[in-house]
Amino acid sequence: MFNNIKGWLERAFPTYESKLCLSKSFLPNTLRRHTKVMSTETHIPNRYKLFAVGAIGTFMGTLDGSIMNVALPTLSDKFGAGIDLVAWVALAYALTTVSLLLVFGAWTENKGYGFAYKFAYLFFIGGSILCALSTGIYSLIAGRVVQAVGAAMFQAVGAGMVSDVFPRKERGKGIGMMVMMVSAGLMFGPPIGGFMLSYFSWQWLFLINIPLGLVGLYMANRYFSALPPRGHGRETRLVGAITLSLGLFCFMLGLSIMNDYSITDWRVLGLWLISLISAVIFTRYESQPKTALIGIEIFRNRQFSSSVAAMLAVFISLAGAIILVPFYLERIKGLEPKSVGMYLVILPVLMFMIAPVSGRLSDKIGFRFLTSFGITVYAFGIFMLSWLTVDSTPTVLIVSLGLMGLGQGIFGSPNSSAFMGSVKEGQRAITSGILSATRNIGMSVGIALATSLFTIFEARYVGGGGAKEAFMNGYHIVALVSFAIALLGLPFCFTRANRAHHVDVPAGM
Repeated sequence: MFNNIKGWLERAFPTYESKLCLSKSFLPNTLRRHTKVMSTETHIPNRYKLFAVGAIGTFMGTLDGSIMNVALPTLSDKFGAGIDLVAWVALAYALTTVSLLLVFGAWTENKGYGFAYKFAYLFFIGGSILCALSTGIYSLIAGRVVQAVGAAMFQAVGAGMVSDVFPRKERGKGIGMMVMMVSAGLMFGPPIGGFMLSYFSWQWLFLINIPLGLVGLYMANRYFSALPPRGHGRETRLVGAITLSLGLFCFMLGLSIMNDYSITDWRVLGLWLISLISAVIFTRYESQPKTALIGIEIFRNRQFSSSVAAMLAVFISLAGAIILVPFYLERIKGLEPKSVGMYLVILPVLMFMIAPVSGRLSDKIGFRFLTSFGITVYAFGIFMLSWLTVDSTPTVLIVSLGLMGLGQGIFGSPNSSAFMGSVKEGQRAITSGILSATRNIGMSVGIALATSLFTIFEARYVGGGGAKEAFMNGYHIVALVSFAIALLGLPFCFTRANRAHHVDVPAGM
């Protein structure tokens, strides 16, 4: 009898639940007591194919970012741009991404993951074409902005999609696999970038995205038709997302232009004033259940807020420590781009190897020890960068990058799993946006802070020695500041809960 009822329901109601599994809510109470019907969370067919769609997008975004790290010195020479200007090739990408993450996360709640990935692939492919056709540094930056629109959607929904299609007991494994794809993009970017810059024009750095993007677009169109929007029964609340995004964008833009203007300049102060007003509006909307996007109450959850703080510390310090490494290798050590790529691949290779193992281990032993140990190893690796000199052997750099990659691999998956596990299932799309926004905020602030500090301290030393000595003076300051910021994340790791638990959200949510 039960099988007949189940078959009739699946034919009559081809919804998310009846396509993927029979939810308990479809059955009478008497049948629920006599049948073992598992949650939709454990019965998603083809979840590895769905994961592959997100993984390709994540890989493309990180591949493109890591290729840019190798290419910045080449682009600086090609367009006659200084470090502070050419850094905008990376910074514009990060600013655009972070300004759209929360909006896209909220939008995806009603539009669904299928729409999100098709949108993302189209914009990323289009942006890559525009970058390849650029004739100057400013048109290249504009192309990166278009490209970042697609990357923002990839990042906004990736962790949420994985958390939805993998069962709770495998969430750490799924997120670890996604972190592994991040690492793969970072791993292959430097050697591919170095090779291509040695034998082809810089435009090919962007053209290689097109075949990958087309494959991802085809797979998104084919596989996500079986995963329509969940339909959580509430309207998309974009006011909070838009105001927070505007505030973050203005704050980081103000920080970035401090290279050219003083802190008291009206442009800097004006951007920060807009940021403050946006934060006030965001707080007002988020404090009311009827207008809240995710609710200000969630920040009272130590697991959620600690994960955010630890991630911020790690990515601010990472961006600050890494942004100058290609310049050190090319301008101080005189290496070719292909050789630079081989050094930069060390960190992501270790992340690629460690992240899935750490994710699976966190499913068994929890988050506290792994994140605390990982961030400690990572911070010491950054500290070793401050030992570099003009005459340093390759060993110092290899060991420091290795420790950073090992620490990041141990830290990343458990911290992301703790973050995604701190909220309810219906909030994962927007929480995924917050997760990616946190990462991009950290990277943007790290790049802006590092380039500002480097410019200031390099200029102070120019009169006291040669160009190489001036470079190393600025670099040492950046490395030490990055080390201190990394350590700020350690208390948040060992003071939070060791297992996932979410907060209750008001009924209006």
